[in-house]
Amino acid sequence: MRAVVDTSLWIDAWRGNVTEAEKQQIGDLWRHSSVVLPQIVWLELQVGLRSPAEREFLLDVRSVSHWEPLTESDGLEAERLATLLRGKGVVLPVGDLLILTVAWRLGVPLLHHDEDFTRALKLPEFIGQRV
Repeated sequence: MRAVVDTSLWIDAWRGNVTEAEKQQIGDLWRHSSVVLPQIVWLELQVGLRSPAEREFLLDVRSVSHWEPLTESDGLEAERLATLLRGKGVVLPVGDLLILTVAWRLGVPLLHHDEDFTRALKLPEFIGQRV
């Protein structure tokens, strides 16, 4: 199984703020080359992690992940999702909309530590989907 790992989970993993189950899940994804790294997550990590040790961690993440560039249609789909979510009272930042869109497009789970995603993914439109 492949999965998109959001910036929030990578940062918490770096800081040691993940459960044993999450450590196991990330480790399994790494061992099976099943981590999907959307371009937007990479950019967010580049901005947020700056120390030499953090940079080394970033290179490790990149080396074991499947790179997923943003597509032209991702912007249009993110706009559609933004409208749908706003109508349900959920507003996501642009980066999160694009991350959700990539996971949706690929039909893979989105692993995260972000309350905005939690609220969005509880909506009926997402229940039963592979996001």
